[in-house]
Amino acid sequence: MKTLLIITFSFLALASGNPRLSKESIKMIDKSVKELYPENKAEYSMLKLNLPEIDDPEILNSEGKWFAVLEKGEILGWLNIDKAWGRYHEFDYAMIVDTNFQISKLLVLNYAATHGNAVTGRKWLSKFIGFSPDSIPEYGRGIDAISGATISGNGLTESVAGSLNMLRKLKDHNLLK
Repeated sequence: MKTLLIITFSFLALASGNPRLSKESIKMIDKSVKELYPENKAEYSMLKLNLPEIDDPEILNSEGKWFAVLEKGEILGWLNIDKAWGRYHEFDYAMIVDTNFQISKLLVLNYAATHGNAVTGRKWLSKFIGFSPDSIPEYGRGIDAISGATISGNGLTESVAGSLNMLRKLKDHNLLK
Protein backbone atom coordinates (compact mmCIF):
# COMPACT_ATOMS: atom_id res chain seq x y z
CA MET A 1 0.00 0.00 0.00
CA LYS A 2 2.79 2.42 0.93
CA THR A 3 4.51 1.83 -2.41
CA LEU A 4 1.23 2.51 -4.22
CA LEU A 5 0.86 5.84 -2.38
CA ILE A 6 4.43 6.86 -3.24
CA ILE A 7 3.89 6.01 -6.89
CA THR A 8 0.51 7.78 -6.93
CA PHE A 9 1.87 10.99 -5.37
CA SER A 10 4.95 10.98 -7.58
CA PHE A 11 2.82 10.57 -10.70
CA LEU A 12 0.34 13.22 -9.62
CA ALA A 13 3.08 15.68 -8.75
CA LEU A 14 4.75 15.17 -12.13
CA ALA A 15 1.49 15.30 -14.04
CA SER A 16 0.47 18.55 -12.39
CA GLY A 17 3.71 20.35 -13.13
CA ASN A 18 4.34 20.90 -9.42
CA PRO A 19 7.69 19.99 -7.93
CA ARG A 20 8.12 16.34 -7.14
CA LEU A 21 7.60 15.37 -3.52
CA SER A 22 10.41 13.50 -1.84
CA LYS A 23 9.83 10.02 -0.46
CA GLU A 24 10.22 11.47 3.03
CA SER A 25 7.49 14.04 2.36
CA ILE A 26 5.16 11.36 1.06
CA LYS A 27 5.86 9.22 4.12
CA MET A 28 5.07 12.19 6.39
CA ILE A 29 1.74 12.77 4.63
CA ASP A 30 0.88 9.07 4.63
CA LYS A 31 1.69 8.76 8.35
CA SER A 32 -0.47 11.79 9.19
CA VAL A 33 -3.41 10.52 7.14
CA LYS A 34 -3.14 7.13 8.86
CA GLU A 35 -3.13 8.88 12.28
CA LEU A 36 -6.22 10.89 11.35
CA TYR A 37 -8.08 7.97 9.77
CA PRO A 38 -6.66 4.87 11.53
CA GLU A 39 -9.48 2.53 10.49
CA ASN A 40 -9.39 3.51 6.83
CA LYS A 41 -7.20 2.68 3.85
CA ALA A 42 -7.02 6.11 2.33
CA GLU A 43 -6.39 6.82 -1.32
CA TYR A 44 -5.70 10.19 -2.92
CA SER A 45 -7.35 11.62 -5.98
CA MET A 46 -6.21 14.89 -7.50
CA LEU A 47 -9.08 17.34 -7.90
CA LYS A 48 -9.74 18.31 -11.51
CA LEU A 49 -9.73 22.10 -11.52
CA ASN A 50 -8.69 22.90 -15.08
CA LEU A 51 -12.20 22.64 -16.49
CA PRO A 52 -13.70 24.60 -19.41
CA GLU A 53 -16.49 26.01 -17.21
CA ILE A 54 -13.98 27.46 -14.70
CA ASP A 55 -12.78 30.94 -15.54
CA ASP A 56 -11.35 31.93 -12.15
CA PRO A 57 -7.54 32.14 -12.59
CA GLU A 58 -6.93 31.39 -8.89
CA ILE A 59 -8.82 28.11 -9.17
CA LEU A 60 -7.05 27.25 -12.42
CA ASN A 61 -3.67 27.94 -10.78
CA SER A 62 -4.55 25.54 -7.96
CA GLU A 63 -4.53 22.56 -10.33
CA GLY A 64 -2.32 19.84 -8.86
CA LYS A 65 -2.35 21.21 -5.31
CA TRP A 66 -5.63 19.74 -4.03
CA PHE A 67 -6.45 16.07 -3.47
CA ALA A 68 -9.49 14.26 -2.13
CA VAL A 69 -8.66 11.78 0.64
CA LEU A 70 -10.93 8.82 -0.08
CA GLU A 71 -11.80 5.32 1.01
CA LYS A 72 -13.84 3.29 -1.46
CA GLY A 73 -15.07 6.48 -3.11
CA GLU A 74 -16.17 8.11 0.17
CA ILE A 75 -14.53 11.43 0.98
CA LEU A 76 -12.70 11.47 4.31
CA GLY A 77 -11.25 14.94 3.78
CA TRP A 78 -8.96 16.92 1.50
CA LEU A 79 -5.24 17.38 1.20
CA ASN A 80 -3.56 20.56 -0.01
CA ILE A 81 0.13 20.62 -0.90
CA ASP A 82 1.55 24.08 -1.38
CA LYS A 83 4.54 26.34 -0.80
CA ALA A 84 5.31 29.17 1.57
CA TRP A 85 8.18 31.64 1.70
CA GLY A 86 10.81 31.84 4.38
CA ARG A 87 13.43 34.56 4.46
CA TYR A 88 15.45 33.32 1.48
CA HIS A 89 13.68 30.23 0.22
CA GLU A 90 10.40 28.46 -0.40
CA PHE A 91 9.36 25.41 1.55
CA ASP A 92 6.62 22.85 1.00
CA TYR A 93 3.80 22.14 3.39
CA ALA A 94 0.74 19.90 3.49
CA MET A 95 -2.61 20.76 5.00
CA ILE A 96 -5.23 18.10 5.73
CA VAL A 97 -8.80 19.34 6.03
CA ASP A 98 -11.75 17.32 7.34
CA THR A 99 -15.25 17.15 5.86
CA ASN A 100 -16.28 20.09 8.07
CA PHE A 101 -13.63 22.15 6.21
CA GLN A 102 -11.46 22.52 9.32
CA ILE A 103 -7.73 21.96 9.38
CA SER A 104 -6.98 18.58 10.95
CA LYS A 105 -3.22 18.63 10.43
CA LEU A 106 -0.54 20.94 9.08
CA LEU A 107 2.92 19.62 8.17
CA VAL A 108 6.05 21.34 6.95
CA LEU A 109 7.40 18.83 4.46
CA ASN A 110 10.84 20.34 3.93
CA TYR A 111 12.67 23.31 5.34
CA ALA A 112 16.16 23.78 3.97
CA ALA A 113 17.47 26.59 6.18
CA THR A 114 18.46 26.35 9.82
CA HIS A 115 17.31 29.90 10.55
CA GLY A 116 13.57 30.05 11.12
CA ASN A 117 13.11 26.31 11.42
CA ALA A 118 10.86 26.76 14.46
CA VAL A 119 7.97 26.72 11.97
CA THR A 120 8.52 22.97 11.65
CA GLY A 121 7.67 22.33 15.32
CA ARG A 122 4.62 20.15 15.94
CA LYS A 123 3.46 22.23 18.89
CA TRP A 124 3.46 25.46 16.87
CA LEU A 125 1.87 23.80 13.81
CA SER A 126 -0.90 22.39 16.02
CA LYS A 127 -2.12 25.98 16.55
CA PHE A 128 -3.57 25.82 13.01
CA ILE A 129 -5.88 22.89 13.83
CA GLY A 130 -9.52 23.93 13.72
CA PHE A 131 -9.11 26.93 11.44
CA SER A 132 -11.42 26.96 8.43
CA PRO A 133 -12.56 29.23 5.62
CA ASP A 134 -14.85 30.81 8.22
CA SER A 135 -12.01 31.46 10.67
CA ILE A 136 -8.80 32.40 8.86
CA PRO A 137 -5.54 32.25 10.88
CA GLU A 138 -3.58 35.45 11.45
CA TYR A 139 0.06 35.53 12.48
CA GLY A 140 0.32 37.10 15.92
CA ARG A 141 -3.43 36.65 16.51
CA GLY A 142 -4.44 33.07 17.14
CA ILE A 143 -1.15 31.89 15.64
CA ASP A 144 1.71 32.73 17.99
CA ALA A 145 4.59 34.74 16.60
CA ILE A 146 7.89 32.88 16.74
CA SER A 147 11.10 34.57 17.74
CA GLY A 148 13.70 33.96 15.03
CA ALA A 149 11.13 32.71 12.53
CA THR A 150 9.02 35.79 11.93
CA ILE A 151 9.27 35.75 8.15
CA SER A 152 8.75 31.98 7.81
CA GLY A 153 5.92 31.95 10.36
CA ASN A 154 4.19 34.85 8.68
CA GLY A 155 4.75 33.31 5.22
CA LEU A 156 3.28 29.98 6.26
CA THR A 157 0.31 31.62 7.97
CA GLU A 158 -0.44 33.74 4.89
CA SER A 159 -0.14 30.74 2.59
CA VAL A 160 -2.46 28.65 4.79
CA ALA A 161 -4.94 31.55 4.85
CA GLY A 162 -4.81 31.66 1.04
CA SER A 163 -5.36 27.90 0.87
CA LEU A 164 -8.39 28.18 3.16
CA ASN A 165 -9.80 30.95 0.98
CA MET A 166 -9.24 28.68 -2.04
CA LEU A 167 -11.03 25.87 -0.19
CA ARG A 168 -14.05 28.17 0.10
CA LYS A 169 -13.94 28.84 -3.67
CA LEU A 170 -13.65 25.13 -4.43
CA LYS A 171 -16.64 24.44 -2.18
CA ASP A 172 -18.67 27.29 -3.71
CA HIS A 173 -17.92 25.98 -7.23
CA ASN A 174 -18.84 22.41 -6.15
CA LEU A 175 -15.35 21.11 -7.04
CA LEU A 176 -14.66 19.14 -3.85
CA LYS A 177 -15.35 15.69 -5.27
